[in-house]
Amino acid sequence: MRFRPIIKEQIAPLLSLIAQGEGVQLDFKQLISDQRKIARTLAAFANNRGGRLLVGVKDNGRLLGCDTEQEMYMIAEAAEHYCEPPVDIFFTIYETEEALQILEAEVKNSLRKPHFAQDDHGDWKLYMRVRDKTMVASKATAKMLDAEWDEMEKEDIKDSKERYVLEALQRKETLTAKELSKALNISLQRANSLLVKLTKSGYILHHKDGRGDYYMIR
Repeated sequence: MRFRPIIKEQIAPLLSLIAQGEGVQLDFKQLISDQRKIARTLAAFANNRGGRLLVGVKDNGRLLGCDTEQEMYMIAEAAEHYCEPPVDIFFTIYETEEALQILEAEVKNSLRKPHFAQDDHGDWKLYMRVRDKTMVASKATAKMLDAEWDEMEKEDIKDSKERYVLEALQRKETLTAKELSKALNISLQRANSLLVKLTKSGYILHHKDGRGDYYMIR
């Protein structure tokens, strides 16, 4: 199995979790159908004190079961590609006597917060949990988390790849992750991470229209 989850046949801990009901650190899902959307919940858990996502469980707590391999893939992809920085996930599979499998995806309290996820327009936003909902963080909360950022994020740009982005945008109007990936001979994921970092640091701006995602100098 690709993700090496912990397998548990004793479901008492699972039933105890479900009995608590959904809240700041617990969310139920029948299945994962949208990686961008679930990434917001994963980022919100990481920005709070951590949390658990139970997949194969209805909102009322009824056990439905799920295709755990498929759900692990969806969550892992969301955590890696739609959270910035990526969120670490720890999987546990509970197997019931009725041959149902319930997936638990645990997010620890992150030391790399704040974590961002994309909204419906592709813009990176800060998300938090408010009761049992995932919501865009208030300005006050965002300001509080800003203070926790690593001071290195606030230093002058020194990395050669970061300098290349700024110099390239001085010469041309726009830059895409694909263009950056090709120019620097780095992976598309690394190029995206680099552009997101510079966007969050306030050096460049992210835009999206009919042409797709692209970046401009601020």
